[in-house]
Amino acid sequence: MTVPTFDVAIVSDFSQETNVRFETMTLLFLASWLEFANRSLDLPLHIACIGQPPHTVMQLAERCNARITVHEPMFFGGFANKLRGFEVDRQTDHLLLLDSDMLVLGEIQQLLPLLGENCISAAATNGPSIVPSHVWPKIFQLLDMPTPDYDVIPLNIELDTYQSEEYRDRTDFPPYYNGGIVFAPWESQLGDVWCNHLERIRPLTQRKARRSNQPSLATAITYLRQQGTDFELLPPAFHTRWQHLASGVLRTDQSRLMHTIGFGRWSNREDTNSALENINLYLSNTLSMTMRLREHQSTTERERYMQSIESKIEECHRVHQIMQNLYQKYIIA
Repeated sequence: MTVPTFDVAIVSDFSQETNVRFETMTLLFLASWLEFANRSLDLPLHIACIGQPPHTVMQLAERCNARITVHEPMFFGGFANKLRGFEVDRQTDHLLLLDSDMLVLGEIQQLLPLLGENCISAAATNGPSIVPSHVWPKIFQLLDMPTPDYDVIPLNIELDTYQSEEYRDRTDFPPYYNGGIVFAPWESQLGDVWCNHLERIRPLTQRKARRSNQPSLATAITYLRQQGTDFELLPPAFHTRWQHLASGVLRTDQSRLMHTIGFGRWSNREDTNSALENINLYLSNTLSMTMRLREHQSTTERERYMQSIESKIEECHRVHQIMQNLYQKYIIA
């Protein structure tokens, strides 16, 4: 039986000498690839590096048979660098493009037959678009596109977390997707459309949105859907976040790809924290957010949640233990 295959690419920014966070995240990703990918180890793996990668990354990448390419920053750098992932040397007909703050927790090759050959896939963002609602019609007009007539509900709304309190009464959620994991056929030209839209809509967006790749990802996916490309939201197992574990939607052992959003960012020393400091910091903050998950709800609902909190806390510690084990086995060994 032919094993479904697609390219897997992560983009890591090593262009700043003091930024050790990307080194840690990339090493943890590669370590998790070796530990948990199993039959998915045969998928072509690429690391698109912004600047020269450190020796530690090159060594572990070699163990993963990963292809390393080195690139200049894209446009204004930062989140725009994600688009360099479309410049890797394709080996297949599809691409799974990842941020570097990912953990592989199981085999992922079944994603292609699950979605289909002509399908683009991404997950909803945690919260609403950083582009104000009144600006979206102007953006679609600039791109000569019909304004979509459907919403994409943010994860915090779907799972009713405390982080949704500021916007839970909103009724408009224009299509908006998390750029951390994106799956697409190469022939869809998603990368070209995304890049084109990133340049064109910047004048209409505010400062924070101008430095994000997600508004243009949203318009690119919407455009391709309007052109007939299939789209499906990623299943939670292929874009697991702390909210899924805290809400009991998934357990860690049911996840295939875990997005550790915020890794190393909860500290004003994020460029100098050691790997273990960032691993422990991630545990501390996910524990705090898990404890607060239902704090916006009624007393009865909060008490009901706290009665089941032990299993949720255990999931936080499982992720932490996985990170520690990967660090010990593959990074400092």
